[in-house]
Formats: sequence, C-alpha cells, structure tokens
Amino acid sequence: MAKNQLIQYIHPVELSMLSYDGSHFESLKTKENLYTVSRVLYDDIVVYSFKIPKTTMNDDLNSLVEIKMYEEAGLDVNQLYKITYIIKELDFDEMSLIEAFAIEIDTLKEVFQKAIKKVKYIDCLALPFFSYTTFYTNKILIPKNDVFVYIGDNEAFLSFYKDGSYISTKSILSLNEIIKKLNAQDIEINLEKLKEILLDKGLKQELYEKIDSEFFISLESIFSDILTKINNVAIHNRSVFDFDGIDRIFFSTRDGRVKGLKEFAINFGFKEAEILDFNIFREKHTSDFLGHVVASYGFDKYIQKSDLQNVTIFKKPPSFLTTHTGKLAIWIVGFSAILLAVFIYFYIFAQNLQNQKDILETKYQAIQQRAKIYKKKIRAEINQIKVVKKEIKKQDLVYENIKASVSKLENIKGKDNSYISFLASINSLLQKYRLKARSIEQKGRTKMTIEVVSSYGDRDKIAKFLKALIKDGFTNVKTDEIKLDKKRYISKIEIEHE
Repeated sequence: MAKNQLIQYIHPVELSMLSYDGSHFESLKTKENLYTVSRVLYDDIVVYSFKIPKTTMNDDLNSLVEIKMYEEAGLDVNQLYKITYIIKELDFDEMSLIEAFAIEIDTLKEVFQKAIKKVKYIDCLALPFFSYTTFYTNKILIPKNDVFVYIGDNEAFLSFYKDGSYISTKSILSLNEIIKKLNAQDIEINLEKLKEILLDKGLKQELYEKIDSEFFISLESIFSDILTKINNVAIHNRSVFDFDGIDRIFFSTRDGRVKGLKEFAINFGFKEAEILDFNIFREKHTSDFLGHVVASYGFDKYIQKSDLQNVTIFKKPPSFLTTHTGKLAIWIVGFSAILLAVFIYFYIFAQNLQNQKDILETKYQAIQQRAKIYKKKIRAEINQIKVVKKEIKKQDLVYENIKASVSKLENIKGKDNSYISFLASINSLLQKYRLKARSIEQKGRTKMTIEVVSSYGDRDKIAKFLKALIKDGFTNVKTDEIKLDKKRYISKIEIEHE
C-alpha cells in the first residue's frame, strides 16, 4: 500500500470529518488540497436491473442503460441524473445482467450543499454498498460469501458479496423506521433511547424487566423480519448467482453491534454463518463504522486512480495551467511577445488561425453529419430493445415463479415446526447436491413441486437428490422425466411429507 498519502472523508449529513493514510484514521477539521471522499445516502439511489445479450457492444451500453433507466426505472424525464452501472455475468445464461444506479443531480446538490461549503470539492462520491470491497482489497477479509448489514438513523441496507465481489443490495428498516413501527404498537421511545437499548440489552431477553416484555417481543419480531429478508435474498441470489449459502454476516448500527444478535441469529437458523460487526480494521474505532469503511474505500480509489462507480458532481477542477485553455493562454502570450518584435509574423499567424478555423468548420459539419447517423442508430437500438423485451418476458416467467416461492417463504414465520423442517430439509439437500431450483410450487402444508436444474456432466445428481429425499422419509417422491435442454438436465419433482 502506498505510504505518505492522505485523504479526508466527510459525512454527507453530520459533516463530521476524518483523515486516512492507509493505516490510521484520525479526526479532522478540514484541510485544503486533500483528495476528499463522501458517500451517497442509500434512499437517494434508484437501483434497476435488466438483461442484455452478451454480444452487446460496450460502446452501446451507456446509451442503452440511460434509455432503460428513463423508460423502465421511472426516472423523471424533466430531471438530470448521475447514472452508473455494473455488468454481472450469469451462469447457464446467454444474457448478461446489468445493475444500474441513478441519483438525481438536484438531490445531490441539496444533500451536499453544506458539505461543499465546508470542503469546496468532493473527488469521490461512493455508492455505500460498493465500499465493502475495501476489506478484500486490503486483505482484511478472505473472500467468502458475505452479507453486510448496516442500520443507521435514517438509512439501512443489505449488501451481498460472493467470493469478495458485490452481487446485490436491498433496503431494510432504519432506526427511525423501527421507532415508527414501535410507536404504532403504542410503545413510546426516542432515537437515543433505542440506540442505548440496542447496544446495552439488544436481543438478550434476560436483561429486560418483566415490565419491558412487550417492548422486547416487538423488537424481537422486527429483527426476525430483518433476518427473514436476509434469508430470502440469499435464496434468490442462489438461483441467480449460484450463491451457495452465507458464510459470514457483518451486522452493525452506526455506533456498534446489537447486543445478543449472534445468539439470536443462530437460534433463528443461521447456524453455519459467522456473526461479526464492521469493527474489523486493524485499528479499532468506536463510532461511524460505515464512514470508516467508505474512507478506506475512497483511499483505495485514490491510490488506484479509479473513477469506477464514482458518482460525484463536485470534483475539483484541474489547475488552469494544465487545462487546454490554460495551455492555449500561455501559447498566445508567448506568441504575442514575439509579434511585438516581429510584426510581419502577425499576418502569417492570422492566416494560420483562419486556416484552423476553416478546418474546425469542416470538422463541425462532419460532426453534425455523425450526429444524424447517431440519432438513427438510437432509433435502431430502441427497436432492438423492444425485441429484447419480448425475450426477457420469457425469462420473467421463470423469475415470477421464484418470486412467488420467495413470497411463500416469507410466510414461514408463524407456521409449525414440522412445516419449517420440511422446507429446511429440501433446502439442505439442494445445497448438498449443488442443484438450482428453477421454480418452487407449494401445495398446501405437505406437498411441494420443485423444478431442479443440473449441468450436463452432473445428471446423476438429480437421481441422488431423489434417493436422498426418500431416505430422509419423504413420501410420494416422483418425477415424470429428466429432460435435456441446452446442455442442462431439468426435472420437475413432486414431494410429499406427512
């Protein structure tokens, strides 16, 4: 890691600041001419995903993403947005998945109005769910299947990483939203009190008085919903990204871990996952955990000289003398000095300028012609998009089944233990034989139809999966056929338990 380098981070709302040199964090008021980092507020980000053919040319992606975001993601055509995206390659699919992110420029100006008055420029404005890559870049974490859960005062979200690479993000309840939910149940509590309780008592029932039992039950229910959402997103990611279970969950509020969360998560069902928090830097700190993560991420971008997924509109302009205008000004001044001594050269210089003007006018006309061609190309791309939409609708049928299955899984809470055990056993066997569930159809409490997929070289895994179901006591396990489709074996299996 580079030494003797220093960047500064500013919180977008609180305006608190810290510096980072790759090893040490320190509180900071402000310093001029430092590379400055901040982050976008999660709720200000529009996230939208869509598929494109893998053969789509990179030169066409920017225009295609912008069109999709306005036409399908609901962006306001009367507003300007900062848009970026990432490309995700999918196994067993001829399409690539594009995940695009848009932030309204007027919103950025409003949110960072005070911050800009304090620091003047922000060189790196990070999307917060990408910032956890710093743990892998700096070898603080060995790449695994990780989930980062952040709960702040007014924003909260999940970030899923597979083998050290970002794959998805989802919002969850913030602390103020948790307070609203408690207030709706006639439980009065303010933000500071909730923070204090989460840090000191959290989810440990034995630390609560009997009079607080109603509060604890409500808090337990809220965190059960959060863990359920983590599980549901993990199941979805397994189907789409081959995400084979959660190895670690990093769970932090702005000011630290929730007491008793580890035991609560294990009892909930995350027995194989390691439960940690964000305080895993070599140098420990006591607050604003996400801020430290983003500062480290911004330092990485500074060292790498990378602007990938940087959505800033407040970047420091280059020095005047390094710009084309500045260089031209120096050239004119120098040449003017020569003209004072050699007046005759003025006429030659003027002629040269006229020639350059003629060339520029010729280039301008050529650019206008290319602009017309580009407009035609856009119209052609829009027509191609319509064709792609029809193909995507076919793929959407598969995902609708998966979504329906996920929706059913959300109703697991409240059902009896045998029903939960039924679903857990099926899920465990799917992971054991590394099979993908293309669709799951629940028929009452004792029957299920599941469509599984295996690669061409692993056809016997479906047969092993059927035998394992019978061995585990499931009745009426049957399948009509195992068919070959595009070098994948697909089988629809009916399962019943007592």
